[in-house]
Amino acid sequence: MCPSKWRRQSIYISSLTMATASALLSSPSLVSICDKSFIKPSCLTPPKLRLHKLSFVDQFLSNKYIPVAFFYPKPQREESNNNSQLSHIADLLQRSLSQTLVSYYPYAGKLRDNATVECNDIGAEFLSVQIKYPMSEILNHPHATDAESIVFPKDLPWKNNYEGGNLLVVQLSKFDCGGIAISACLSHKIGDGSSVINFLNDWANVTRDHTFVVPSPRFVGDSIFPSQNGPLIAPQSMSNVSECVQKRLIFPAAKVDALRAKIAVESGVENPTRAEVVSALLYKCATKSKAAASSSGNIQPSRLVHYLNVRTMMKPRLPRSTIGNLLSVFSTAATQDIELPRMVRNLRKEVEVAYKKDQVEQNELVLEVVESMKKGKLPFEENDENSTYFCSNLCKFPLYSVDFGWGKPERVCLANGPSKNYFFLKDYKTGRGVEARVMLQKQHMSAFECDEGLLQFASSSGV
Repeated sequence: MCPSKWRRQSIYISSLTMATASALLSSPSLVSICDKSFIKPSCLTPPKLRLHKLSFVDQFLSNKYIPVAFFYPKPQREESNNNSQLSHIADLLQRSLSQTLVSYYPYAGKLRDNATVECNDIGAEFLSVQIKYPMSEILNHPHATDAESIVFPKDLPWKNNYEGGNLLVVQLSKFDCGGIAISACLSHKIGDGSSVINFLNDWANVTRDHTFVVPSPRFVGDSIFPSQNGPLIAPQSMSNVSECVQKRLIFPAAKVDALRAKIAVESGVENPTRAEVVSALLYKCATKSKAAASSSGNIQPSRLVHYLNVRTMMKPRLPRSTIGNLLSVFSTAATQDIELPRMVRNLRKEVEVAYKKDQVEQNELVLEVVESMKKGKLPFEENDENSTYFCSNLCKFPLYSVDFGWGKPERVCLANGPSKNYFFLKDYKTGRGVEARVMLQKQHMSAFECDEGLLQFASSSGV
């Protein structure tokens, strides 16, 4: 291997308003940066790999970051293994990151333009910070998604980065109680959620066992979705979190099973999935909340767009280790109050249709972008009469298997974003429950989080 650089405050926070709590947690006195460094791959990237050409789907996306964080209780000190001691964690993570970047070399490069990454080994940014606050207060905060933001690099999550910033930024947060959080913001230009999980698990495996050999990931670049008429000069998808708030909801396994069983009987859909029933419920409640905030009080036409990982739908199938934005979409529309059985039936039908398509020639995401550009519109553009809701399903992604050597994380979270009307679904930390992160406009969220149909199956605490 080639060498490389490698008061507890007693606050009754539950009585605070969201704005006050946010101001408290963003206070400079709570967070102090201990170190900032740049971690280069431990071996230089070969000249033949120096230019990474981005696919049409990559180019469609802005250079926003996918931000994910892992919270771990205080690592147990083991006299026989100094690496488990808190004082060695930053060094340990930096060394393993340097090794991992050899295989994930585009994340250590720079964006040359909207169609090319220059893999110049400039490295990933690594921040080490001290948080003068117990981790339990963050995890138990009544406005959890607001409180969790403290473990991400300031102002970075979901940011549209055009200034040549690093394509990977990591923050190690050390709490006064001894707990730690590891957050990573990875450029969406390089890969999708599946790509991010691959990287994080491989990095964790190297951290836990320095002899672990990172499987060689396949960076598909523009080999599957090339730009047919030249590269896109500018991205078509932008993140925008202004005037939006995020809500964390827990659907316990028993409640999800009850909802699935109920909808199975009423819809005739055999074994509806967790994602089908939960996304349909969130969509129904979100459209109702928008109607409640409108002057007419009427449900407006809308559609629910699900992002789809097409690796297993390709012929031949692509391996899990494939890195890139291997995505498509399927959608279903509603013009009135949503009936859950019908919605789930429509979702199932659209998924079945998607599996019968050629996901290169008939990719719905690519077709949406192409047709929108011909019309001089933005993809998925909406107006006052029509709304679009998006869902990314991360259920069954091994987020809670990311073990750097201190066991499974206490919580895995995504930063607020990327835009309004967005649902993220992922496994709850135990059992077959679902955790949903819901991003809505502020005036719609107040009605949404009080919806009795929603509260019958979900809570903010998981109880």
